[in-house]
Amino acid sequence: MRLSEKKIEVTQAILNTNNPAMLKQMEAVIAAYKTDLWEELSTRHKQSVENARKQLKEGKGIAHKTVMKRYKKWLSK
Repeated sequence: MRLSEKKIEVTQAILNTNNPAMLKQMEAVIAAYKTDLWEELSTRHKQSVENARKQLKEGKGIAHKTVMKRYKKWLSK
């Protein structure tokens, strides 16, 4: 299905609903996409993210598979 067709389908579903809970959820989803989450982070958190990015560029990161394997026993509970 093309993007334009999907947009029409979603719009029609919204227009045809009488469910206030669904409309409230749709408003929340739309609001979340309008928000730049980076701008909502504190300076400390932004610095932490930048530090992590720097470490990854320097090859200091751990592969996702390795982490998942290491902590599998905690993740399976």
